[in-house]
Amino acid sequence: MFKRFISVLAASVLATGYTTSSFAQEGEESLDTLERSQARKKIVACADPYTFPYSIKNTNPPGFDVEIMQEIAKAGGMALEMYWADTGTRGGMSRALRNSILKGRCDIFAGVGDNGDDDILMGQLAFSNPYMAIGYVLVVQNTAAGMNSIEELAAADIRIGVQMSTPMDDWLFTHGVKREVYPDNARAMKGMVDGQVDAALVWATVPVVAKKNHPEAVFKISEGFKPQEGQQWNLNFLVRKRDKAFKEFIDEAIQKLLDDGTIKSIVEKYGVPYFAPLDAE
Repeated sequence: MFKRFISVLAASVLATGYTTSSFAQEGEESLDTLERSQARKKIVACADPYTFPYSIKNTNPPGFDVEIMQEIAKAGGMALEMYWADTGTRGGMSRALRNSILKGRCDIFAGVGDNGDDDILMGQLAFSNPYMAIGYVLVVQNTAAGMNSIEELAAADIRIGVQMSTPMDDWLFTHGVKREVYPDNARAMKGMVDGQVDAALVWATVPVVAKKNHPEAVFKISEGFKPQEGQQWNLNFLVRKRDKAFKEFIDEAIQKLLDDGTIKSIVEKYGVPYFAPLDAE
């Protein structure tokens, strides 16, 4: 659910059948990843083609993950080229990683959430430094309009829509807060559109998609709500573990884009609340 944490501007962003053989054809197989990328003047990145607002194929705007990677490439004087890897098919993220970055079809995989489970790395991949955090947001309308906390909603006896069997659902149940459970986040938002509930706690990108599908909807993301511990995770890029110089370049570019506010600006342009990366423990 949480991503599909996958979650590139652009006319220069191309869907491509890029393979490892292209390296050999250009006589660059002896170069490391950063040197090769610089020699080719492009970074080849992987992302899911169907996870707007993270990333989406052949559409402008292309998703905040894509735009952030474009800025990273630009920081090194390079362009960005995309290889699309669908994480929603059988085998999910693991299969997508095996068939893309681990086969050399790209050198960086976009928008993977770090929830402390290293199994996704398969011993061959590494997380970049985080470029943002993402988590639950409070969406309100009608009787809940203007409310900014679960406490306010509970005091007003307003039920909260939430996806079943998630950390947020568990938190509400444990704290005795009235809730309406739905099979997934999208249906929780549909419940708001249909007037079943006037508040929902959903993943931060879900309201953007719901608003796109239901432009008549009156719900808004509460600006005062802040996810608590365990309701938020960092977003990172994935690179191959052996590509140390390339990872260092990515991490340095991320830091510059964080420092000058570029990442915050890109994310908020999509209507997604921006949360700074969580401090590493």
